This record gives sequence, structure tokens and C-alpha cells, in this order.
Amino acid sequence: MQGKIKPTHFVVTCKRCQRAVPAGVAEFPANNLTLECPLCGELRRYRPSEVYLGFPSPLVGEQFSTVQRRRRTP
Repeated sequence: MQGKIKPTHFVVTCKRCQRAVPAGVAEFPANNLTLECPLCGELRRYRPSEVYLGFPSPLVGEQFSTVQRRRRTP
């Protein structure tokens, strides 16, 4: 039997589309972060209190793979 899956990514909730997006940091930030949401494209500032351990939205991975496919196609 498998144990619980623990989140390993720091994420923030986008203030516009309300999706969990990767914060792009390896450890908990001490200062504010400025991030562009990969889903809606909005550039926002997030306080350290808004960063948490969680799972990025599955849509973030889908969008990344779509972009990669477009780049490979001549």
C-alpha cells in the first residue's frame, strides 16, 4: 500500500484565474515574488505569506507541453 503523496513544489494561487501556478523558487522566499501566470499571462506580486507547498494546476503542464510541440514543429 502506498503512503500519502506529499507536495514538493512551492506554488501561489493566481489572483486572476485562481489556479495554482509554480512559484519558481527552490526554497521558501524571504521577499516578495513577481510572477507572470503561465495560464492567463497576468504579472502580479505575491507576498511570502501567499506562497505554499502544493501541486501546480494540471493545466500548467498541458500548456507547457503544447508550447514544446509548437517549437519542435518546423
